[in-house]
Amino acid sequence: MQFIKIKSKVCEYMNELIINTDNLLYNLNKIREKVSEDNYTIIAVVKGNAYGLGIVELTNFLSKNGITFFAVASVQEAITLRQAGINEKLMILTPFSDKDTVKLLIDNNIILTIDSQYSAQIANEIAKKENKEITAHIKIDTGLSRYGFNYLENDKTSQIIKKCDFINFEGIFSHFSNSLASDSSWSNKQFERFNEAIKNLEEKGIEFKLKHICNSSGFFKYPNMHLNAARIGSAFSGYASGPQSGLKKVSKFHTKITRIKELNKGDFIGYGNSYIVKKQVKIAILPTGYFDGIGITLEDQRFKFLSKLKKVFLDIKSLFKDNAIFLNINGQKLKVLGQIGMHDVVIDITGTNLKENDDIYFDVRPTFIDTSIKRIYE
Repeated sequence: MQFIKIKSKVCEYMNELIINTDNLLYNLNKIREKVSEDNYTIIAVVKGNAYGLGIVELTNFLSKNGITFFAVASVQEAITLRQAGINEKLMILTPFSDKDTVKLLIDNNIILTIDSQYSAQIANEIAKKENKEITAHIKIDTGLSRYGFNYLENDKTSQIIKKCDFINFEGIFSHFSNSLASDSSWSNKQFERFNEAIKNLEEKGIEFKLKHICNSSGFFKYPNMHLNAARIGSAFSGYASGPQSGLKKVSKFHTKITRIKELNKGDFIGYGNSYIVKKQVKIAILPTGYFDGIGITLEDQRFKFLSKLKKVFLDIKSLFKDNAIFLNINGQKLKVLGQIGMHDVVIDITGTNLKENDDIYFDVRPTFIDTSIKRIYE
């Protein structure tokens, strides 16, 4: 069976996430402005499809603009970058102790995270067998209670490190659990614990080239906690909380109007008859929906992502009024009518000059946009 090749004219109707490279570079420079040390290391975290910006695309962009150290969370992400020809320093933030997995990471020159005696033992054994020194960072648990050596067990941690003849422990890091909170007391406590752990390990003769605890929000909020490296991820897209971060949003969703209709008072719109037309309106249908990520809120992303039972999406300013939802489309505030479907959004275009096949652009948070949507850097 032969399949017809899709022509470029048809491709114009496909949904896209447009990345504004000028704003992206602006954000990168804003981040650099916050750095006080000449040799400071920005570790670009590109996990989760680079927070929606496209893992390969963003890594290539940042690499071309001077970033030389990257981090991911999954083995698949690490291998994806290597297969894309990206040979920069690459760290995996998740510690592994499965022999096959660790060997795969070592063979692809991935910097490991070590957080236990067993993970250290496995990595050292494989490195010894291959007769090569590998690089790793030690993770310290200061209160997030996921991965990491206990911040109080420095004697144990130092003994484990000293037994690993084939591992270069380049760095040590921890992770804030509540850096977005207005009350900084817990983050201060974590930072204090981290520094105490570093001090105790250094007193035992263990030195680390890189020390990092700040994520994007922590980086902007706590300049006194920068140390000599930071893990920056969401800030590239313009979404990082912090005093006067000055970042710009970098992404817009692009689609087209597929149909325009006139509806009368009493007509229903959407599943569950979720909207009743109150007066004659002109509507436009957009060929996108919650399957593409239109409709996801931050709470859905964190707690209900697999269910795809989305609340209706709006940009970060949440333009809600009387339970109505609006999208900022082409500079106009247009009302969404009814529930957002899997592949359809209905908007009220009464009084506008919009017509079928018109291009439509609106702000989105890129993290929410499905990986099937093509990322366009321009």
